[in-house]
Amino acid sequence: METVRDILRDADPLRHEPGRLEGERDRLRQAIVAAAADVTTPSSSAWFRTPVALLAAVALIVVGIVAVGSQIWSPGGATLQAAIRFEVRLAEDRPSAGLREARIAGSDRVVYLHQEIIATNGDIAQSSVVQGDGPSRFGIAVQFNAAGTRKMRQATASHVGRPVAILIDGDVVTAPVLRSSISTSAVISGDYTKAEAERIVSGIRTP
Repeated sequence: METVRDILRDADPLRHEPGRLEGERDRLRQAIVAAAADVTTPSSSAWFRTPVALLAAVALIVVGIVAVGSQIWSPGGATLQAAIRFEVRLAEDRPSAGLREARIAGSDRVVYLHQEIIATNGDIAQSSVVQGDGPSRFGIAVQFNAAGTRKMRQATASHVGRPVAILIDGDVVTAPVLRSSISTSAVISGDYTKAEAERIVSGIRTP
């Protein structure tokens, strides 16, 4: 008596996928055939003429693909991205070679950014919403992790008296003049509503 295992093995459902590595094809084929190991039928031609049986065969193939595909097609090594891009860069009040001009959001002030990015989302240990200057104005407090603290301290120690820019999704949102070096934390001040500040706090966290 012929089994679905025999039918699928002979049919080789993966033979039309030339781009797949042979090892991956073998693993997926074996999983599909194994899923059908205990299903029997008196005749392959008669069996596939039955709509219910045909649906069952398709279901077996799908189950096999789902079981093995999570490993074959999984993004695995892909780096997850935060929803909102956070950057810290040193800046200057005057233009100079190698610097990029940028306008601070919500103002007419212009600063000139250094190319090097000091800190990013991956350098943040935690972030939170903080009260701003008014009852409906909020900012974001950022706490750096050990790596971020080290980078911020080294970069800002010799930059006192000059601006440092904080960017959200590529826009400069604040560029305070440093009164002392930054190490463990920073505050993104701005005219944010509470909902906007909460969105930024949630978005700059690395998954």
